[in-house]
Amino acid sequence: MFVKIFKHCCDSGFGFGLAKRLDSLGFTVFAGCLLVDSGGEGSKKLRAECSSRLSTVQIAAVRQIRDNLPIEGLYALVNNVGVWQPGEIEWVSMAAYRRVMEVNAFGAVRVTKAFWPLIRRAKGPFAGAYSMTKASVEFFSDALRHEMHKWGVKVVIVEPASFGRATNIVSPAVFDNFVDDLGNNVEDVVKEDYGMEYFDLEVKQLKIDHQGEGASRDPTAVIEAMVDAVTLTTPSHRYLVGSSFEDYVTWMWLGYFPTRWTGSTLLADKEGDPKPAMLKKTR
Repeated sequence: MFVKIFKHCCDSGFGFGLAKRLDSLGFTVFAGCLLVDSGGEGSKKLRAECSSRLSTVQIAAVRQIRDNLPIEGLYALVNNVGVWQPGEIEWVSMAAYRRVMEVNAFGAVRVTKAFWPLIRRAKGPFAGAYSMTKASVEFFSDALRHEMHKWGVKVVIVEPASFGRATNIVSPAVFDNFVDDLGNNVEDVVKEDYGMEYFDLEVKQLKIDHQGEGASRDPTAVIEAMVDAVTLTTPSHRYLVGSSFEDYVTWMWLGYFPTRWTGSTLLADKEGDPKPAMLKKTR
């Protein structure tokens, strides 16, 4: 009897690595890729490097996967698709907000709803793997865990820390496109209030955070957490990968203590922090 998994967005990064890893463990893998129909390099490489058990499918080919399952039901679904959007709230256009929500949040909901009857029948686990900047998907997964308990289906969240260099989500070319988009779409009054000096410093810091030495090149720890979520009979509800104990304590503090106590931790000005142009004039 084959065990099967549908992997969502495997063109590169965590999805690509997890699809290969699960194929090596003997799973029947349906690797969902964005560019299967147009001959994407990621899907070509997966087919070349993996066994005949792995198939690449255009996201989200529900009927194709249902028709090719070796047995009834789907053992696991991994939602891993995501696009990144940098910039302060006032800098980002509404079109960009809609695009990110459509892919990162509603995309996960659509794929889950499409495949969930197959998951329930197999009583498989669900592993939502993405460094969630979108609280909506995290809350969606937590709610799903409670709803699925009576069905014997597990819902697992894998939350990586900074692994930007291990994926192409913030590659130099992609990052530069984001910066150009921000610069071209920010309203004039916002540009004047923030000033280009502040904008440039913030963009530089973003680049350091997501592409610098602190961002891991090796996705192995994240992929292994995903494998545990899929293969263990009693996986953890949540895997925090790549965070230090200090980070964990800090975010536990921020999450459970009153906002009036924790606000000072987040909002305190630090020496050397860049200041928007308008604030420089009023101080």
